Amino acid sequence: MRAVYIAWNSISTIALIILAVLSTKRKARLSPLVTALCALAGLCLMSYTAQFFTCNKRLALTLCALYYIFDLCVLFAIYVFVISIAEISKSFKRPSLAAWIFFTFAGLNFMSFIVNIWTEHAITLTPVFFKNGSFNYWARDFQWPIYFNLALQVVMSVVIIWALLKRTFKLPSFYRSNFITISSFFLLVIILNSIYYFGAFKLELSILLYLFLAIYAFQISFWGIKSSLLNTMISLASENISYAVVCFASRGMCFYLNREARNIFGYGPNGLAAAEGFRDKLNIQYPEKMFNFLTLTKTMLVNNETRTFDCEYKILKDKKNRNVVSYLKLVDTTEELARLEEERFRSEHDMLTGLYNRSTFFKKVSELLRASKNTDYMLVATDIMDFKIVNNLFGNKVGDEVLKMQAALLSANNYQNAIYGRMTGDKFAALVPKNIFDLNTIAQNNMALQQIVSKYNYRLQCYAGIYAVSDKFENPRHMYDKAAMTIETIRGNLERTTAFYDSSIMDKQIHDKRVVSEFDEAMANGEFAMYLQPQVNSADQKVLGAEALARWISPERGVVPPGEFIPVLEKSGMIHKLDQFMWETAIKKLAQWKEAGNDMHISVNISAKDFYYCDVYSFLTGLVEKYGVKPQKLNIEITETVLMQDINAHRQVLKQLNDYGFTIEMDDFGSGFSSLNTLKDVEMDALKIDMGFLLAENFSQKAKDIISAIISMSKTLGMTVITEGVETEDQTAFLTDAGCDIFQGFYFSKPIPVEDYEKRYCQGGQK
Repeated sequence: MRAVYIAWNSISTIALIILAVLSTKRKARLSPLVTALCALAGLCLMSYTAQFFTCNKRLALTLCALYYIFDLCVLFAIYVFVISIAEISKSFKRPSLAAWIFFTFAGLNFMSFIVNIWTEHAITLTPVFFKNGSFNYWARDFQWPIYFNLALQVVMSVVIIWALLKRTFKLPSFYRSNFITISSFFLLVIILNSIYYFGAFKLELSILLYLFLAIYAFQISFWGIKSSLLNTMISLASENISYAVVCFASRGMCFYLNREARNIFGYGPNGLAAAEGFRDKLNIQYPEKMFNFLTLTKTMLVNNETRTFDCEYKILKDKKNRNVVSYLKLVDTTEELARLEEERFRSEHDMLTGLYNRSTFFKKVSELLRASKNTDYMLVATDIMDFKIVNNLFGNKVGDEVLKMQAALLSANNYQNAIYGRMTGDKFAALVPKNIFDLNTIAQNNMALQQIVSKYNYRLQCYAGIYAVSDKFENPRHMYDKAAMTIETIRGNLERTTAFYDSSIMDKQIHDKRVVSEFDEAMANGEFAMYLQPQVNSADQKVLGAEALARWISPERGVVPPGEFIPVLEKSGMIHKLDQFMWETAIKKLAQWKEAGNDMHISVNISAKDFYYCDVYSFLTGLVEKYGVKPQKLNIEITETVLMQDINAHRQVLKQLNDYGFTIEMDDFGSGFSSLNTLKDVEMDALKIDMGFLLAENFSQKAKDIISAIISMSKTLGMTVITEGVETEDQTAFLTDAGCDIFQGFYFSKPIPVEDYEKRYCQGGQK
């Protein structure tokens, strides 16, 4: 027994010294503590074991004193290690009062053991011999001072146990197993110490566990905690990442599924088997890639829902290129793909109607035309007349319903090889194979569209321009422009809703562009002139004044008819420049006539765009004040069509002008569909009957009755009646009998230059 005990202690001492040396070479935070613990435990074992090899009592007492001193130091090292292992304290705080008291008593205890070498007041050694008379060991006889050392050991043991228990229940579960193991070792040491002090066994058994305690401290300090932390971190990370991870052994057996993988393949053995089956299918489909690095997209049914995954399979090898483990990574991209698809749809489609947007429509048209070499196509452009009025009258909700209905009607048949798109606002387009194109369908769609606002007693008119594609490599934007350009030839026509593109439309566009581009220079060069058409008193045939009409006298083309440039200027928004020129020219002429004693008036026209490009009231009043002209001599003609575009605002301006003294005339009465409402809402001084009533083909008895009724109504309202377009003596006679006040037309004179007008009519106002 003695030999085994000595051998074990010797081996343990050597091992502890080796561990202490290894600890010093570790670059870790716990290296100094582990070194100290192993060194103190080794010294403790060495001093105790050396007692078996000496018969010198004084040396034995010295070794005994060293043993107890080192033993208490081991306890202190264990305490420091315990409070440091969980990385709670990175540095020790200043010692407390209790610590100073303990260190003081520990120092006194150490002094007592040193003094005991000579006095044997605490421990008395007695040699024990074998039966053959050879030395066996030193028997210890404890005196009362030894219990002072025992008290210090008890205090240290209690403090260590408290620290262990506190950290066992306070720290995360990861550290708990380490503290439980250390606690078990330490409790066993306490039990063996108690047997030694209070039992009959005379050999110190607790030191047998120092080696195990030191080895465990070394292991958890340099390998165990890091390895366990790494494994724990990997486990927690894999469980909480948002994609699935499946691990396989070298022979393909599945041994791990993280949480996301279990949600896909299932739980328990069935989940592992399902994962292995999935891997086997990949191996069959992609045998070569499976041995390198496989990436692919896979669709799977998960919980009765189709999901899309980005799959990644990789085999991990060791340094000798042997298969160690393989993993399968599955990233659920279902929502991401849905989001990308939605973004793609939004980028290509109009979100209100679901049709292609402008850019995508042109792109798809180009692709389809070039792919369909043997099919002829028609490109259709549609435009809803005065759609802004629909929004203003009935609200955006009704307007949106109209647009969605238009899109639904346009694409209702969903023909193969047809493309539909919303260009902008209320403008749509479609590319349809010529063999299925049908004009009747467009007419039917127009009627169906009208039903949306039919309850509001409002007529909704949708126009369609059609371009037969002749060159499939032509820019689709140019095709659409041609179809949309065609609509302008029928805009405002309530009977005709469709028109086909021809080259003359392009010629007109070129002409219009030329007018717009040359207008400003022509104005600057004085190419525009005022012509006057006389207005004759029906009673005595004397000229009362004239209507001012613009003429473009081009050095290259001669006199340009107003029909060739007035509509173009109105459409382009440049008409206000010409109107302002005509107003000022007319007022200048009135100022000259005033000086010459001529009391005639001049009528000028106001267009819709004038109200938006200038302050009409301020401009006109400023001119008459500037040139000293009576406002009563400047008659202002305005059509009901202009009024209807913003009747409330225009009515206010006209009232201001009328109050100032200007004469307000309603021009082209009878050409619109709301004339009576306009008369009711707007104060007018004169009414000008549209020349359309006097055309030969329209001048029937019914037309005469209508004219008579209009004149009678005007008289009742106190308005002067002017009839334009008078060309025959019969018309003059009829209008005189009907009560018309003023005539204007070719029967009396066509529009003539101002000089000619003055020569004819400014000498007494004769015919």
